[in-house]
Amino acid sequence: MPEKPTVLFYESNYYRFYGAARVLVWLMTHLERIHPVFVAPGDGILPQRAREAGIETVILPAPGIWRRMESKKGGMGKVQKALAAPALAFHIRDLARLARERNAIGIHANSTRAAVLAGPAAKLAGVPMWWHLRRERRMGMNERAAYAFAEWVICISQAVEAGLGSPPKAVVIHDGLPADRIDPHASGEALKARLGWPEDALVVGAVGSLAPNKRHDMFIRTALALADSFPQARFLIAGHRPQGAPASYERRLHELAQPLEETGRMVFLGWVENVSEVFAAIDAFVFPSDNEGLGLVAIEAMQMGVPVVRTDAAGAEDMIRDGETGFIVPVGDQVALTQRVRMLLEDPALRERIGRAGQEVARSEFTAQRMAEKTEALMLRRK
Repeated sequence: MPEKPTVLFYESNYYRFYGAARVLVWLMTHLERIHPVFVAPGDGILPQRAREAGIETVILPAPGIWRRMESKKGGMGKVQKALAAPALAFHIRDLARLARERNAIGIHANSTRAAVLAGPAAKLAGVPMWWHLRRERRMGMNERAAYAFAEWVICISQAVEAGLGSPPKAVVIHDGLPADRIDPHASGEALKARLGWPEDALVVGAVGSLAPNKRHDMFIRTALALADSFPQARFLIAGHRPQGAPASYERRLHELAQPLEETGRMVFLGWVENVSEVFAAIDAFVFPSDNEGLGLVAIEAMQMGVPVVRTDAAGAEDMIRDGETGFIVPVGDQVALTQRVRMLLEDPALRERIGRAGQEVARSEFTAQRMAEKTEALMLRRK
């Protein structure tokens, strides 16, 4: 059997393991026709998870000051990064050398920052670079640099592609979930029992990091507006405050939710490893985010058959036909969000219909296998 072609998968943001990093590991583990080699400029949680998943991993050290300042924000961080930038030429050289040594057919960059470094390295090695774009971004200086070096820009949603200006090198490949990510047989009864909620409670939930753009404040205001009309309703938020998010926002959320928390009708679960149990307990899922790339957590809810109400941030039109496979409301529209959740709480048949239709879409179109197949096809074809 001929040896599989090698692709280097490069990510500079190696010290965090949130959505983009998690999907990258899923992508690499589902490739069948390509041998992935994960490359990072330092060791951290992402290289660790890649190794645990059986992915060959190479640490290619970048300049020490750059590694130390990589996570720094604000003006001082930018100054220190700029001072380190000349030394990055050696890191780019080393990445190109690794590509040649491994006879790689190309370099995949999992973020804009990674693409700015991987692009010149791929050029030196004489191979293509594929830039994976996971957020709506306009063509700024970094994006123009990344685009200039990219053979293809892999956009995770139509809105991400449109935000970039729908350039000719852009292609949409949706993120997808592994088959074992969601347990369709999970039960939410144990979670309800631990929370002291009745078995017949109507549970409205939100899952996501406690960051301002996720707009959990809107979820809480919806809960406050509906609590009196639906005494059997309970509300939960699963997620923790990520690195860099203001602690003041989390405090404001608890202050806003205090009337419901005091009566036990709303809980903050924090970080939850077993998301299937959470989704199994939920009757309606709310995703009020201001901005996204796709919104993978909404797809997780859909795969469990939970009806979704989400904003029209990036990814909405890719996963939901409004009123058929879920509900879409304008970003920031508190009234519309509350109205759609009310409709679901009032109508069990509607919840069942929307949930089942969304589940069919999520299970057929948003899988890790489908994501990997499309990515491989792109990498193995030549322009």
